[in-house]
Amino acid sequence: MVMIGVVTIAALGSVSGAAAKPRPGLKVTPGKPTVTASITVSFKARKVKPPRVYYGVEMHIASSDASGCSHDVRPVVMRRVRGGIFTAKLKPRTADERWPTWCNGPAHLSIRRYGPGLRTSPVLAHREFPVGTGKAPPAPQVTDVPVKMTVLAGSTITASAPGHPDRSSPVTGTFRGSIPGRFEPNTDVPTNFTTGGLVPTAFPADPLCPGTTAPASFDLAATSPQTLFASGDASTTLILNGAPSQLFGCGPAGPLAGTTTIPLSGHVGPKGLLELQLAGSVGGIPLPGGSTGGLAANLTVNIDLSGKD
Repeated sequence: MVMIGVVTIAALGSVSGAAAKPRPGLKVTPGKPTVTASITVSFKARKVKPPRVYYGVEMHIASSDASGCSHDVRPVVMRRVRGGIFTAKLKPRTADERWPTWCNGPAHLSIRRYGPGLRTSPVLAHREFPVGTGKAPPAPQVTDVPVKMTVLAGSTITASAPGHPDRSSPVTGTFRGSIPGRFEPNTDVPTNFTTGGLVPTAFPADPLCPGTTAPASFDLAATSPQTLFASGDASTTLILNGAPSQLFGCGPAGPLAGTTTIPLSGHVGPKGLLELQLAGSVGGIPLPGGSTGGLAANLTVNIDLSGKD
């Protein structure tokens, strides 16, 4: 019984010793690197058999800086030197982004054992330290991008009704709005126009409706959406102040009431957004005598996405 007890105690002592084995040492120099500094990582651990098994170091700097700096280092293979030490040197261009400087911010560095095959150990050692100022710059505030759409010469609006000639007028105008958030090239670009209108320059009265005329301008009544698709197609919906019969020039007399929606579509041509052709119409407009009419818009527009007024 005594011998069994001795063996048991010895075994327990061995287990306790294994559990208390110190974790591998990790040293990072300099402790507070500048954004241009090389970072040397030293790590003491047991020998492995490369290339099937190796130690790798990776680093991430918490930063939202998009001005051109490195903040992520994919696993870099550490090489063995004397005394069971493994080492690696991290430079900004070692990072995945390959920029010449590190980003400012708090860095988290960790080491794992890789292999054989796709095996990866849990984190064996880690260290947190500041890089540069140690503080990430504030995330840039995303603001809407101003947009201006100008109606160019050659644009017209036409009123038609069965039994008598069409009435057509040149039309001008400017619409202003914005792209929600940031403008991304080669993607669908949504725009919301909030002010502006179409201005007919010589819209004759309709013989069917003596004593009434169309308003001097067809102003926006509500936010009017536009989408410039990456395919080159364009879709614009103008929501104008006034009932369709009032814009047609057939009343009812008095203040404008209701709205008129004119859907426009087009496709980018050789001159791009400098001269974009948009066309659309609204029909079924009630007229005296039980007939109906329509309004058609054929516009050439310049769309300015530069963000300048």
